[in-house]
Amino acid sequence: MRFRCPVCMYGSLPYPARDYHICPCCGTEFGNDDAEFSHAQLREMWVADGAFWFFGIPPRDWNPWLQLIEGGHPESAPAVRLELTSRVGPRPQRVSFVTPKQVLLSVNG
Repeated sequence: MRFRCPVCMYGSLPYPARDYHICPCCGTEFGNDDAEFSHAQLREMWVADGAFWFFGIPPRDWNPWLQLIEGGHPESAPAVRLELTSRVGPRPQRVSFVTPKQVLLSVNG
């Protein structure tokens, strides 16, 4: 059975997020780190530090932003600013501040 980290949303923990187990993705030690900070605060700190893989070699094709989005926390992924200009009509039309999920959906089809 696999468990999901409530901090980084890594979905392949071999154990529940408790009893001083450490998430290999974000490095949270459950029962210690989450005694002082909430999971949301720990997530914010992990993202602010660059959302790097904590221990060993990350899984092939690992993407922390997609992991957060698919885990239900798209607000934690960095915002992407795109500016698209359409030349149809008398004035250019612009679209900006596309969400990360929209970008991933458009890239991945």
